[in-house]
Amino acid sequence: MKFLQFLAPLLLFSAYISNAQHNHNWCGHDEMQQELMDNDEDYAADLEQLNQILSAPAPEGEQSTLRIIPVVFHVVYATEADNISKAQILDGLRVLNEDFRKLNADTSTIRNIFRNDAADIEIEFRLATKDPNGNCTDGITRTQDNESLTGDNDVKNVINWDNSRYYNIWVTRRVLGTSRGPGQRTVLGYSYFPRPGGNSFRQDGTVIRHDELGSIGTSIADGRTLTHETGHYLALYHPFQSQQGSSNGCIGPGDFVSDTPPAQLENFGCDYNTNSCTSDNLPDMIENHMDYSSCAVMFTNGQKARMVNSVTNSSLRGGMVSTGNLNFTGVNNPLVCAPEAKFEAERRFVCTNEPIQFFDRSEEGPATSWNWTVNTPTQQTSTVQNPTFTFTQPGVYDVSLQASNASGSNSTTETEYIYVKNADSPFFDKLWVQSFENPTIPFTVTPVDVGGDGTTFEVFTNAGSHQSQSLILRNNALYTGEIDELISPAISTQGAGSDLTLFFDYAFAARTSGDDDVLEVYASRDCGETWIRRRFYRNNRLTTAPNTFNNFVPNAQQWTTESINFGAYVQNDPILIKFVFENGGGNNFYIDNIRFGEGPDVGVDEFTARTDLELYPNPNNGSFTLKASGQADEVLQLSILDVSGKRVYEQSLTLENGSLETKLQLNLKPGVYVLNLAGADGQSTERLVIK
Repeated sequence: MKFLQFLAPLLLFSAYISNAQHNHNWCGHDEMQQELMDNDEDYAADLEQLNQILSAPAPEGEQSTLRIIPVVFHVVYATEADNISKAQILDGLRVLNEDFRKLNADTSTIRNIFRNDAADIEIEFRLATKDPNGNCTDGITRTQDNESLTGDNDVKNVINWDNSRYYNIWVTRRVLGTSRGPGQRTVLGYSYFPRPGGNSFRQDGTVIRHDELGSIGTSIADGRTLTHETGHYLALYHPFQSQQGSSNGCIGPGDFVSDTPPAQLENFGCDYNTNSCTSDNLPDMIENHMDYSSCAVMFTNGQKARMVNSVTNSSLRGGMVSTGNLNFTGVNNPLVCAPEAKFEAERRFVCTNEPIQFFDRSEEGPATSWNWTVNTPTQQTSTVQNPTFTFTQPGVYDVSLQASNASGSNSTTETEYIYVKNADSPFFDKLWVQSFENPTIPFTVTPVDVGGDGTTFEVFTNAGSHQSQSLILRNNALYTGEIDELISPAISTQGAGSDLTLFFDYAFAARTSGDDDVLEVYASRDCGETWIRRRFYRNNRLTTAPNTFNNFVPNAQQWTTESINFGAYVQNDPILIKFVFENGGGNNFYIDNIRFGEGPDVGVDEFTARTDLELYPNPNNGSFTLKASGQADEVLQLSILDVSGKRVYEQSLTLENGSLETKLQLNLKPGVYVLNLAGADGQSTERLVIK
């Protein structure tokens, strides 16, 4: 009966959390515990037994012994944007250990009334160096799976190490299917209590959003969500447990800890004047890690006793901290693994003759030697850890790294990793026109899959704002937050007037009124090192057609034309223009008919006269066919430039009856060239590869 008296307010709490105003971030522990209780007939008895075990004081001398818990982080990512760095994971582990050892500097903010209650828990968390099969590991696994987008117990079926030996932490994009945004409760993480009698269960462990882990990288917080959830993992309740809805303010056993004052409600923000249970003459301990406040910095001695009991009792988590388990998981006598080669560059989009630094981000074991290769026309190599390369010629380049240590070596290659724009001799001078009427995107235009979902801008043949084709970004509603970019060639603006203007057409439909897709237009004065936002489109400002769940394909009336003045960007150095689209759950996005130049827009009808260009075969040995089409008969100027911008061939060609087809036989050295076909209304450019 006593336990049922406790269970009733817990059920009240679950009802409360389900109907709360959805304007705060939450921990999902209570609702997942309730779900377990509803679906497991043995759980109520287990929970009562757990509280009986943990109600006893810690054994004499036990609280002066450091205990180690082996940890494995399972990064389950939907796209590369979720695949956070090892540095961020280590930072999250740092925050966790500082909080548990009372080494966090902000303990100085604890009020005098609670200062003597603050405790060093004497529990540390260390990455395993052996996996369950005895293989070497750095305590981090990475798995690409869409369960990252739900972050519920199903993610534990993706990968799961023996939870009687390892503290499993799953890092996902969302937790319990929620994401930050207005009008909804956002769950940041959840975990389960230990179960007595060795009743380890598959769901045991913690699930946490990647943007709540640590304080660097993708994190938008202080990293303490993991501290809070690990408190639950070691059997701590919230201080406000079982108090909600009570008629006299504060009844029930609360959190089963004597030195945490009861709180009637969870605390948000940092109001030191809060006292929701006046009967005890103590303010709410908003400094406590198990509340929701923004100034949580401490655990108490009573919480320490409960957690220490959970890791010393053999029927709970005692086996995890045993010498045998620390040997099994490699926490004692750690293994040194061979490295897994990984790297990143400070920027992936640069202009010619700009130095770019690369950084070794290898995982598993620490690398002690490095071999870098960049496949520029004159191949560049380096053996330093974080080298700098300079790209003298425009193009798209692969980068490779071999990382080694005494345990072995590993290699990785990132294809089309570095995009180099021609800044020394820009192909476009105060005029850039792109209609996307060819089978592929021109090589001077760079589509970028920033989030790594495998989808980016591509040519679409069944809709265009003025002709039959455009670029489409196929928007998958699952991947909210996914970002894709489209970057222009380097464009010279030197000598242009103040009427320099960018025009473009686009079409977009949302799926629902709650979608939050965003289109942004940026400009760079320094070849992509920094970007300045020039225009922002969202919600009704972005949509050009009614909402639809069907595959959106725009008709002729569902396009809009936008213009942005670039008069302030007339300068000696060339500029870059970037379109950025962020997925907010909407439908397909289309862009077409990009025009950059001086004066008012010449209009869609006149631009249909410009020339479109096709080369085949390409690559070739110097013999290839050139086809061009348009609506105006005119003399066109063909020029071919090498990657330094030097003109190596030129010829006049005539467009008759709207078409041109000619076969060329050129004596050019093997390499990459730029073929430019210019007419009165603009120019078309294609990459030419001679083998």
